[in-house]
Amino acid sequence: MALELGTLTALASISDVAQVAAAAEETPAWLGGLLGMGVVMTALVSIWLATSLVGSYFVKKKAASLGKTEAAPKGVTAPQPAAAAGNDIPLAVIIAAAVQMVQAPIRNVVVNAPGMATTVWSSQGRQAIYASHAAKAPQAVTSLGTIRKK
Repeated sequence: MALELGTLTALASISDVAQVAAAAEETPAWLGGLLGMGVVMTALVSIWLATSLVGSYFVKKKAASLGKTEAAPKGVTAPQPAAAAGNDIPLAVIIAAAVQMVQAPIRNVVVNAPGMATTVWSSQGRQAIYASHAAKAPQAVTSLGTIRKK
């Protein structure tokens, strides 16, 4: 009786292994990988389409709002933006707030960059740097044929 019980248990475990192996053979690994890649590509394309639709909506909304603006009468100037007209908050207040947040002294550095003057200045500096570089003498430059292997 003990031998039959052990044999039945062994047969049951072999049957279970055979069922698992049969289930694994139903879908090949390459098909699972292909389906996974398809799911990822579908998700990426749907995200791309959603962001494109949202972007085109905002572009059309901005174009519509620009078309509705009325032209100012002649002789009336448009108000300047806050950056061009000057800040309403003094620089000392901003520095005091920064010192309070950092709890350390802060060095105040103000940089004024003019519009197109920087291109002339940078090109003059570049020319000065290039002019300071000396050209190599012709005898210092050798052809590749004169290089010897050691």
